[in-house]
Amino acid sequence: MKKDKNTSLKNERETRDESSRIKEWKPPSLLEAPPARPGYKQRWIATKILGVDNPTNWAKRRREGWEPRKPETIPGDFHAPTINHGTYQGYVGIEGMVLCEMPEDMVTQRNEYYQQKTDSQMTAVKNDLNRIEQPGNPIQRDHKSSVTRGGIKE
Repeated sequence: MKKDKNTSLKNERETRDESSRIKEWKPPSLLEAPPARPGYKQRWIATKILGVDNPTNWAKRRREGWEPRKPETIPGDFHAPTINHGTYQGYVGIEGMVLCEMPEDMVTQRNEYYQQKTDSQMTAVKNDLNRIEQPGNPIQRDHKSSVTRGGIKE
């Protein structure tokens, strides 16, 4: 029996169309991370800056409570790059960065600590401005801040 060329091409196109709908293409990300485990926050910690080891940053983050995420805690459907040599052998990492995690309650405590420090510093600034302000010549106070995470601000 002779195969019809058009039928074969049609079947091939249908198969390709079905498989292409399953997964949508997106540009690769160098620091793509698996989803955080329940009850944890995670972030990438730098072990090198511009190719030079930075043990001070690593030690500081470890003292804050950040622990390297173990590869066995990552779901099997996510391919996580693992460091194969050196000080950080066996950790999930890439390009001088190691994936670390911290329990959410510790992250909350850490954030509250830094918020209190910020509030204390802003109070000190306001007090200094009040002290040097002169009658008839007030100091304009317009304290605003915003947080952006890369990309274009709209």
